[in-house]
Amino acid sequence: MAAAGPERPRLWQEAAALAGAVRGALGPRGGRALLLRPTGEAVPTRDGRRLLEALSVEPPAARMMAARACSHRAATGDGAKSFVLLLAAVLGGLRAAGGGAGLRRALRDFETRVLERAAARGLRRHLRAAPPGSLEPLLEPYLAGRLGPGERRLLARLCAEMCRRCAPAAAARPQVLRLLGRRFEELHAAVPGLPLASSRVLPGIVLRRDFAAYCPTDGELRALLVTEPLRPALAAPGVEFVVDSEGQYQASLRWITERTEALMKHFQSNNVKLLLSSVKQEEIVIYYAKLYGVSVVECLSSEEMALISEITGVSPYVPFGDSMDREITETAVVTFCQPLLLVSKRCVHIGFASVCAFQPHCLILCGPVDGVNEQHAAALQEAFKMLQQLFKTLDQRQEWKAEGESQSNTCKSNQVSECQLKALSDETERKIFDPDKSDLLIHNQKNHSTAVLVAHNTDAVAACECLDVGKGLEKTCCHIVPFKQEESRAGIAQDYSSCLIEAGSVLPVGGYFEILLHYYIRHYAKRCQQSEVTVVSNVVADALLSIPKALYGTAERGRFTKFYLEAINLLQKNQPLPVNDEGLESVYCKYQLVISVLHCVTELLSIDLVIGIRRPLQKIEDRDSEDDT
Repeated sequence: MAAAGPERPRLWQEAAALAGAVRGALGPRGGRALLLRPTGEAVPTRDGRRLLEALSVEPPAARMMAARACSHRAATGDGAKSFVLLLAAVLGGLRAAGGGAGLRRALRDFETRVLERAAARGLRRHLRAAPPGSLEPLLEPYLAGRLGPGERRLLARLCAEMCRRCAPAAAARPQVLRLLGRRFEELHAAVPGLPLASSRVLPGIVLRRDFAAYCPTDGELRALLVTEPLRPALAAPGVEFVVDSEGQYQASLRWITERTEALMKHFQSNNVKLLLSSVKQEEIVIYYAKLYGVSVVECLSSEEMALISEITGVSPYVPFGDSMDREITETAVVTFCQPLLLVSKRCVHIGFASVCAFQPHCLILCGPVDGVNEQHAAALQEAFKMLQQLFKTLDQRQEWKAEGESQSNTCKSNQVSECQLKALSDETERKIFDPDKSDLLIHNQKNHSTAVLVAHNTDAVAACECLDVGKGLEKTCCHIVPFKQEESRAGIAQDYSSCLIEAGSVLPVGGYFEILLHYYIRHYAKRCQQSEVTVVSNVVADALLSIPKALYGTAERGRFTKFYLEAINLLQKNQPLPVNDEGLESVYCKYQLVISVLHCVTELLSIDLVIGIRRPLQKIEDRDSEDDT
């Protein structure tokens, strides 16, 4: 079946339907949806990815929207629900604006000509540096959109504790967070039947199986990774071994026994006291392992073996055939090895000496039932992915960065002397570092907590230094200049560095990012010469407000309107915004959300034909026809 490309009204209707399915679960005040599994189990959830995956979506374009939202969530750990809401708002705005044939090109031009300028020359002045050494202000609001109040506080503390223990040095956190995100399944053990408060972080890793052979030992020991049976074979693979008599059979058994015993003696002489095997070993191997004081853990998954190899830098052991005199060098140092009882299940608790920045720790995650533990584990794994984005830097595009540098140099040579520039810089720095003398920093507003929301690149640089990230970046100062004077000759104090968003940049949660970007997109759109780019700019600016509108939708009536008008009024007066104390969010994550939605809109608008395939495509062979000339 073939059909013409989806029309814009239909795209908007499908996006609006998806947005309606997830809007009620957005934010800390959102509700939960009840998902029914094929087994009949009811699972309450507020997770956007689970909600989208659970929907039975038929239209191809709608399936594409849901897939793009889930892909964005998989990459950044956040934003599936916000993605759908913003996508629906953009498509609805384009439908109402009635854009022409050049709409796709206008979307690309908008990203470079308006969006990046709005972020670099407007939004960036409001960014804050993440508090050094404290992850809870970022984790609590993130988990608030997925879990209940009591759960999110405890899990945020556990998540932050695990991060700090696995990466005692701040410089190692980006690398460690990547490993935690990839290997969290192997770095936690779920225990149903206990309250969440019983959860804890333990040193080492927990293997969710019992010892096949356990020989207690004190102090450090050596461990060997094994990926094949250690019982010697009578013949090479693919070679048939024929036994003609009972004597030959008994001789074969004696040879196998002697070889297995000799192998265990060889392990003992090399101080190997632990075998970690991905395959099940024969009984004779287990017998001689016990006899020579070697503990055995078998049937480990490939993921567990890969994690241990990554931590220890050790490759699996390969038997040496007829020679057993060679020293075994590929062994891991184990600091402790003991049984661990989790309720009624026996597990293996092992501590490894790490050769990388990651210090092995495991999270024991308790909960009333398995379904709740699954939700908590999924939320924590995505939280580690979200934290990775905090250490990323976003650069400007070269084509307009060069233009900005050229404008800056022209202004400097024609209008402003170095002394005037230094005077402006010194005055700004005095206002920044002496809050008692600055009216730009602190603004008290009724119903809001004290705000200290300052736009200065030194904040981001300080964050990079505290977090030990972004050390290769150029440390440039972005002096505060009143927004109304930004385009004047004196506006050369504005920084034109290559960095669009510094590592460690955050904003308070609750719609501040969307309102700031909305305001600055509107400003830069006014000076755009192309009418279609101006239309797209206004559509995206208004669509951004759909997210804070949904966040405040369950609060008191008119709260969003009051908040929006107050924020715009303060921005027009070049005053800092009042902020709440509900936590912080990564600006990199939020900006990537906008970019991902714009790319998805461009993809949707480029569809010219939808083809429904009811049977597998048949392979068509290229053959020269007799009629071909």
